[in-house]
Amino acid sequence: MTYLDIARKTPPSLSFAFLALLLFFPTTTLDAQHYMKNLGTRGLEISLEMTPTSDGNFVTVGPVTRPPNAPPGVDIYLNKVDPLGNLIWTQRVVEFSGADPGNAIPFSITETTDAAGNANGFALTGIVRTSQNLRDPIMVVTTDSVGVPIKYNSYGGSIPGTNFGVISGVGVQIIQTPDGNLAVCGSVILDDFVGMVPFIMSLDTDLNLHFLKLYEDARYGFGNLFGFDTRAHFADIEYIEAYTSPNGVVYPEGFVVVGTTSKMNDWFTEIIVARTDLNGNPLRVALHGPQQMPSRGTALTVTNQGNIQVAGLQFSPTGGPPSTLVLKLDPVGLAAIDQDQYYGFITVGDIRQISDDHFVLAGRDTSSPPEAAVLRIKVDGSLVFSKNYQGANVEIFTDVHEVDTASLDLLSSGLSTTYTRGPIDELLARSRDDGSIPGCPVADINVDLGAPSNPIRDTDLPQLQLDLVTNHDWDIPNPNTLVFLICPLFPGNPVPGPVPWDWFIRADHNRDQQVNVADAIGSLERLFVGGPAAVPEEAADSNADGVHDVSDVIHSLAYLFGGGSPPVAPFEEPGPDPSNTAGNVFNLQELNQFVSGLLDEAGVLSDLFP
Repeated sequence: MTYLDIARKTPPSLSFAFLALLLFFPTTTLDAQHYMKNLGTRGLEISLEMTPTSDGNFVTVGPVTRPPNAPPGVDIYLNKVDPLGNLIWTQRVVEFSGADPGNAIPFSITETTDAAGNANGFALTGIVRTSQNLRDPIMVVTTDSVGVPIKYNSYGGSIPGTNFGVISGVGVQIIQTPDGNLAVCGSVILDDFVGMVPFIMSLDTDLNLHFLKLYEDARYGFGNLFGFDTRAHFADIEYIEAYTSPNGVVYPEGFVVVGTTSKMNDWFTEIIVARTDLNGNPLRVALHGPQQMPSRGTALTVTNQGNIQVAGLQFSPTGGPPSTLVLKLDPVGLAAIDQDQYYGFITVGDIRQISDDHFVLAGRDTSSPPEAAVLRIKVDGSLVFSKNYQGANVEIFTDVHEVDTASLDLLSSGLSTTYTRGPIDELLARSRDDGSIPGCPVADINVDLGAPSNPIRDTDLPQLQLDLVTNHDWDIPNPNTLVFLICPLFPGNPVPGPVPWDWFIRADHNRDQQVNVADAIGSLERLFVGGPAAVPEEAADSNADGVHDVSDVIHSLAYLFGGGSPPVAPFEEPGPDPSNTAGNVFNLQELNQFVSGLLDEAGVLSDLFP
């Protein structure tokens, strides 16, 4: 359609208004450095981890549900974004075993490098479930630089000398070590649910297995039946350099892992930290956390000073929200040098050291429904800031990174159930180094700081090896990901109030619950310069003909300036999206039920979002 056609079909005043908008709208695009955005499809997407890339960008990984015209299931979902939240590429990877697609849930991703130190792709881990019910649930996939798989393997096996093997499991963290190999940690559930034991796995970038070692807490072992009546899990793994103690004892390079341990069906859980050599042999194992309340180890990092910073949760015996524990441990004895406790913030993702030797943690606050939150602390544990990032329903951050050392901005990722295309979308937010995002609803969290003094305790980790490796096939259909700017929408216009994600006012392109010229501008930006899409897309379809095109802009302007007919319902008040049949998710309980019911028949992902 040409501008001349528009002039013939509209009043002169409307034609001039439309032409003026065409000349004006490119200059009104808000190129905000700080923002909150949703990324997603019509299904469920969660960013479970985000990794920086060597070119200054970021890649997120998590699960995505399949579109309605595909077999039900969950696939690997990768998005690469630049620091401004613009989508560079997106991939959906479908696992195939035989003729049927299986379910794959990715948890962690790392950029890989070749022998010369050049970035050459990514490695990710998680869990895979196929129609063949093989005993190899731990998934590792390597991809090229745009997320296309190179190798897709799974690992597991039977326990030597027994009829038991693994029936489910999950790789929750993957790293590349300085020698170029990959290391993975997580846990597996044994047959008949007699036990749950953690593992460390080492393999090369061609996915050839070096070792897959399972560990049991020696306090709970039951005779010769490995892992029986134990329940333990490793949640994070880091490489640690060799260390020579003041008295000359050399501790070799290897790994440090953190997780949780307990007896099966016992309410009491403890934080477990272990240091191993590069072959996974434990050198020191320590238990932390209170002895009268359950606790969980969730993340760790080796600090610039050579210590080990551990993050975890302490649970309330009365059923209240958990608090966050941060422990500074010495790198050899794993004894606590410092202990801090934060009430009001719940850590969900990793702990990372950034500028000024500060640490940042991603998670949520204790409000209902929960808001995504970031906690920044100093080396001594004192608060720098604690902020939440608000939406009407559930928002949670699972990761946070410093964007670069020039801006010192922070980039956080996770999930949102507000202003999404489906029940859950990826959430991406870039803030200043003080946590603020101008034009977005960001607030301080009331976090109380405590100083626990829990004593260190000991245990041992007997081990055995598994060796089952299976190769998988895959497909990579287009996930049709769109990016929606939550805020700031326009200068001085913060994100609007609560409306269910699938409700909208037709012709309200920017979702501020008004129909005005700004919506026509947003519609033109979407059509001609790749601006943000309306959420849902039907909101931009002013004339309800099933297509978003220039005729919708004409229809809106005719209504606003030429006495034309109003957009069709829903219009006067927000109403449901007639094309979307998925259910809403409004609170944390519904979120966990939704995720667990969809992804987690074996219980490995229980309490994914505490």
